[in-house]
Amino acid sequence: MLRSMTGFSKVEKEFPEVKIYGEARSLNNRYLELNIKIQKVDYLLEQKLREIAKKYLRRGRVDISLKWGRPENSYPMLKINEENVSQYISIAKSLKEKYGLPGSLSIEGLLSFKDVIMYEEHLPIQEEKVFEVFEELLRLLDADRKREGKVIEEDLRKRLANVRKAVEEIEIHFPLAMSQHEQRLKNKLKEATGVVSEERILEEMVIYMERYDMAEEISRLKGHIDNFENSMNEEESVGRKLDFIIQEMIRETNTIGSKSPDYFISEKVVIIKVEIEKLREQVQNVE
Repeated sequence: MLRSMTGFSKVEKEFPEVKIYGEARSLNNRYLELNIKIQKVDYLLEQKLREIAKKYLRRGRVDISLKWGRPENSYPMLKINEENVSQYISIAKSLKEKYGLPGSLSIEGLLSFKDVIMYEEHLPIQEEKVFEVFEELLRLLDADRKREGKVIEEDLRKRLANVRKAVEEIEIHFPLAMSQHEQRLKNKLKEATGVVSEERILEEMVIYMERYDMAEEISRLKGHIDNFENSMNEEESVGRKLDFIIQEMIRETNTIGSKSPDYFISEKVVIIKVEIEKLREQVQNVE
């Protein structure tokens, strides 16, 4: 099954303690270019996410972002700033001992300072939940790329069928072209000499066949068509393989065109070239 290199997916998943958002976009690229953005710098977590991503992706430029926040209707946790409390107590004790000041620092007094109670700024996150959302994001992206790949595959098969038909028509027509050339050669010899020398005709036809015989190129081109069609059924990433096969198809088609003995074959070669160019354009989108 073919996969397109272009796709999009989005996930929003809420857990009791955290809500995670994810978004992924992929575009055409010769190799895999993976860009992962998470809301805090964590090299080890990013590397783990990259390893997971490589199970789903082979080619393309893929941009993935993950962020998390508190679930709806939840509030930040309050936290004691232990360091500040310790410093306030130490200062109060020092002032009392140094200047003999009366009184003591109470809980009420400590709580009156605005920097004693603070919000929990950094929301703790469990890696397992990040991995869960990340894999769901990749599965949705893969499904989107498969949908697009199915559309591409339908077009490829249609154009490949047109190429196959044109090649078969050339194969059928070629012996007729040879027969017509032989007849024209006989007519010219008869007009020029009044007789038809079979030996001379044979010599001329051998020379003609050496120059214009395209049976080998037709056979190879048909083999490339079969290879292309079979490769589309493979599960692995086949974009680069299909691109290589197309290059071979172009080479054989150009040779057939250079050997074309008549207008009919030349016309079919043009059709083949047009369809192969469309194949090449579509294959640029295949993973």
